[in-house]
Amino acid sequence: MTVRRLPLLLGFLALGCGLAVATGSLELSLTDSAIGIVALIAVLVGLRSLGRRSSRRERPNSAEAAPERRISVPVPGQSLSSSVADFRQATAEYTTRGRRTIDGLRAAAVAVLTRFEGDTVADATDRIEAGTWTDDPIAAAFLSDSVDRPKRSLRARLQRITDRETAFQRGVRHTAAAIASVGYDRGTAEAGTAGKAESGSDVPSSSPVSGTSSGETSSLPEYDYQRGTTGDSTPTPRRTTTESVDGVQDARTRSTDYWLGIGVVALLAVGIGALVESAGVVLIGVIGIGYAGFARALEPPELELELERTVEDDAPDPGDDVDVTVTLTNTSSGFVSDLRFVDGIPAGLAVTDGSSRLGTALRPGESVSLEYTVTVQRGNHQFDPALAIVRDLSRSTEREYLVGTETTVTCEPELRPTAAPVPLRTTAAAFAGRLTTSEGGTGTTFHSVREYRPNDSLSRIDWNRRAKTGELATLQFHEERAARVVVLVDARRQSYLAPAPDRAHAVDQSVTAAGRIAASLLDAGDTVGLAGLGPTDREQGSSRTGRRRTEPCWLAPASGRDHEIQFQELLATHPQFETLPPDQNSRWFSQFRTIQRRLSAETQIVLLSPLCDPMAADIARRLDAGGHAVTVVSPDPTAERTVGHRLAAVARRVRRFDLEQAGISVVDWGPDESIDAVFARHAAGGSR
Repeated sequence: MTVRRLPLLLGFLALGCGLAVATGSLELSLTDSAIGIVALIAVLVGLRSLGRRSSRRERPNSAEAAPERRISVPVPGQSLSSSVADFRQATAEYTTRGRRTIDGLRAAAVAVLTRFEGDTVADATDRIEAGTWTDDPIAAAFLSDSVDRPKRSLRARLQRITDRETAFQRGVRHTAAAIASVGYDRGTAEAGTAGKAESGSDVPSSSPVSGTSSGETSSLPEYDYQRGTTGDSTPTPRRTTTESVDGVQDARTRSTDYWLGIGVVALLAVGIGALVESAGVVLIGVIGIGYAGFARALEPPELELELERTVEDDAPDPGDDVDVTVTLTNTSSGFVSDLRFVDGIPAGLAVTDGSSRLGTALRPGESVSLEYTVTVQRGNHQFDPALAIVRDLSRSTEREYLVGTETTVTCEPELRPTAAPVPLRTTAAAFAGRLTTSEGGTGTTFHSVREYRPNDSLSRIDWNRRAKTGELATLQFHEERAARVVVLVDARRQSYLAPAPDRAHAVDQSVTAAGRIAASLLDAGDTVGLAGLGPTDREQGSSRTGRRRTEPCWLAPASGRDHEIQFQELLATHPQFETLPPDQNSRWFSQFRTIQRRLSAETQIVLLSPLCDPMAADIARRLDAGGHAVTVVSPDPTAERTVGHRLAAVARRVRRFDLEQAGISVVDWGPDESIDAVFARHAAGGSR
């Protein structure tokens, strides 16, 4: 342990002088003005130190990060402004925020009335102005200039004061609930909830809707992808470094301000004691200064730490629990009195048992171990450098180190066929297989009877008709052909969404479903390919080598065991399908044009996308316009907890409707459903 000699010497010198003055062994002759100046300086320095201590308490320590928790993703509709913008048409004229909100809600009402109740735009506009589009009088008056607002009872007024909800906020809340109830199709159980939403009773007045001076309302803060935070600047549990880490690397040394309080007390005591000419108070301050000198006399030890991490299974299946053991060895010749250790768990692993943190002391050559269990999600998970913090004996200074060792866990998605067939469109390539077409030919399902031709097989002659009429006729069956399919995963930044921050996001669900879909199609004799839309310029999971650039994912349709293995490896390791949200947007349109050029005319597309932004629906339309039969499998990441959430769910429902009206099949995947249940419901003719 390093000792700072000068602070230690000054501390003891101050302590000795103070004791000598207090006992009368040393006399100091100071004028009253000198004593006053010294006292004033001591008080000011003490107050400044007190302010520093308060500010330090507000700044979280890096050791308090939570690497055991997976990174959070936003919920669609985090802010009301973004949800309203999905409906409001851009205009060149300036409008206030409140007016923009009203215009957006009116456009949303027109959208649901024209889609789900069959109105024309003119009829919907007239109904909104007349207030007949909803049974909620508050919502009707909010969007109409000709409908009077209902009078509130005395009890409702008192409740409004208690809840601190403005009339504008109340109108937005009721209007959004009324819009969401139009054409509500989430099942009988949830229909009751929608009925409550229409009257606004299911939304507590204390819901997170806050207004501004201009009448703007918002729900939860928007998610800042670039900073990895929400709008309230709450840091996401994520720790990375762009520097290469091999073994132990010194990060930084800083003061903990552990002894800052004693310094404040000492300086204030000296100042006050000098002002009131009290030797006892001055003595207390001088003794405190001696302690402060001791706190500054020591430095944290130089850490030489050897880390060994073992994983029970480095290639588990999704959802498996894996035991991790970390062994730390002090390879230095010095004693480490205070060691804090936090293992660098990847975001795709969640600690479910034990702890990845450790606090201990280590003698030279001594080792210590910690064990914990993680639940693994699909992906290629590379551990971050572990964080080690050492402090000196006085706990006044600490030094951070990054301890690196190469550990990777690769979890490949499960390629298991779904219980129900994949809902493909009725078009096919010219290869024998399982997809039934409308053309007559060879197969197993009866199609029609035609006149006999000399080259017809005897097995296809209708011998019953021959026995009755004496005429020869040939039986035709629905011809079965193999489908040529490309599974396209929408992994753009806008697709990293989930119904709750701690739930699996839509890209994770899409990648998992892609493996199941491919297994089903390959098992049925079809040819399957894989493509992705999303960032390829990614940071490494452990950040040891900075950012990496790869080509966008493309695997041409084929079949066979080797192709299946390659398909599975791409889903697990390609950077476009990482479980971490990207920190920047990608130029996905050039990727999309490249995919279009690679597709043959008979190729079908299974697009996996949450459909939570207009571009997702545009991708499906462009593929359909190119002559490809498109089936959209859409995991639903929407929620209904706030006004913004409801409007985002409405916008997604409108996109689904428009795609289906354009002839594009959309399979809606509820947040609590398995992909097997979704395909089974679709095969049975169910809808959402």
